[in-house]
Amino acid sequence: MEIIASILLALDAAMKNAIAVGILFLLAGYSIKILVTKFRQPQALKPGTSPVDNPSEKLSAIEPLEAFDWKQADRRQLRIFKPVYHISMGIKSDTPSELITIDEDYLDRIALRQKLIAKYPDDVHGCVPGGEAAVRELYHYLMVQYLPVRFPTLFTLSADNTTLLNHVTRRPFPTSPPSDSLAALRILGETVEEELFLLLNTPRGHRLFAVMCCFPSDFEPMEKLGKTLTEIHGPVPSYNKIGPSMERFFEKLQVGKGVKRANWGVQTHSELFSCKANKSIPAGESGENDKIDMETTFLRSELQTLTRLPKTQAILFSFKTYMYSIKEIKKEGLGPEFANAIAGLQDGNAPGMWTYKGAARWAPAVCDYLRS
Repeated sequence: MEIIASILLALDAAMKNAIAVGILFLLAGYSIKILVTKFRQPQALKPGTSPVDNPSEKLSAIEPLEAFDWKQADRRQLRIFKPVYHISMGIKSDTPSELITIDEDYLDRIALRQKLIAKYPDDVHGCVPGGEAAVRELYHYLMVQYLPVRFPTLFTLSADNTTLLNHVTRRPFPTSPPSDSLAALRILGETVEEELFLLLNTPRGHRLFAVMCCFPSDFEPMEKLGKTLTEIHGPVPSYNKIGPSMERFFEKLQVGKGVKRANWGVQTHSELFSCKANKSIPAGESGENDKIDMETTFLRSELQTLTRLPKTQAILFSFKTYMYSIKEIKKEGLGPEFANAIAGLQDGNAPGMWTYKGAARWAPAVCDYLRS
């Protein structure tokens, strides 16, 4: 203070007063800041945050399901078929809270996923160079920021925040992502039902860098790894009609502004793991008018989501699979409506869908049954 006083004495009166006032304000402000910092009371965590979050990160609010009982949670009923099939993105806005769905099938599905990951590791998950950071970010988000907040009755963090306990499977997992990306993907695959695909933008368009997929619907997950959106959808009839729009949409997708859509198909066996690696799938998947058993024929639907991760800017494409017996659809009184939708695969703006979905093989028998 003596140095400051000597400087003030050396200045003229007007300048002296101005500087003195400024210094007083600065000192007062500094003192107030110290007091506020020292005596600030701890604040309750807001929904969507976690004790181990970086406080500089702004997270989208996650709505907790405080009294959620997974055993009493009915599976979602998707009935999205229309008389005429038109290929489109068909997206709707979604909330961050709805990213993961858990219902009465959870424990059985997770047990099946554990077996598939152990038996077919090279067929269900993978990561190419460049995807590691996105895998780590997704792991941290789901295991720390999302699951214990959204489903507090099912997932809890340890006192030191190093472990997430799944109360349904009774399995603990680390909250810090394993250094091995495949290990991280395996943990995620044994924790949630959703299939997880991570894409990053490249000069060639959005490219798939990491996959965790136990329930593919007649495709090989590892054959998609490393490919761009256009390459992935190469077999899809009329994809060129929506491909450029999809690429632009991916570029503009914002953090916290996720979207969802659903699709449907018919499957004449009960296997969720529907790909070449599964040798238990009945043969004869290509012959026309094969004998179709309605007891093992299903409407298979996927609820799909797109979510932007804030750090890596990766896009998470995820989907949860639902299987509904054809007999169930008929019992609901929707038989004729669904039969018309099947016939409508030949119409609309993508008539190639009739062949792509294998309808020539099962449609005659299924439609006859639905209309009977």
